[in-house]
Amino acid sequence: MAGYKFKLQNILKLRENVEKDKKNEFGAATQRFDKEKLKLEQLNAEMYYMCEEIEKSVCNGISVNELRLQQRFKDYYKYSISNQIIRKNMAEEHLVNCKHMLIEAVQDRKIMEKLKEMDYGKYMYTEQKNEEKLVDDLVSFKQSNK
Repeated sequence: MAGYKFKLQNILKLRENVEKDKKNEFGAATQRFDKEKLKLEQLNAEMYYMCEEIEKSVCNGISVNELRLQQRFKDYYKYSISNQIIRKNMAEEHLVNCKHMLIEAVQDRKIMEKLKEMDYGKYMYTEQKNEEKLVDDLVSFKQSNK
């Protein structure tokens, strides 16, 4: 028994490495999406706080210039929130793409592993047949020497 060697082992290793790379990309995309989502939540919270401050200031009496300044801040937050929504959506889209690529990589690796299992099964079958033939030859030889 010489030992089993899968002919396509290099391709299997390549597919395993590709899968590992895709997992890393997916992890990075997940972190990016979470970061963008957190920024959006922070901007929304700041916007809410700013609106509360404007309402308090208006109730207490405020000059027109200060009101304009606060309105500019509010507009800035609206603009930042709309940009952040776009960034979050882009990060989510990238995350979905990475997920699909990871799924493909896993499927490719599993196909190669299945081929390896089938090849190993064939190898074991031929080895078993060779062993049986060797045992039959030994039995036949002993019988002929008697």
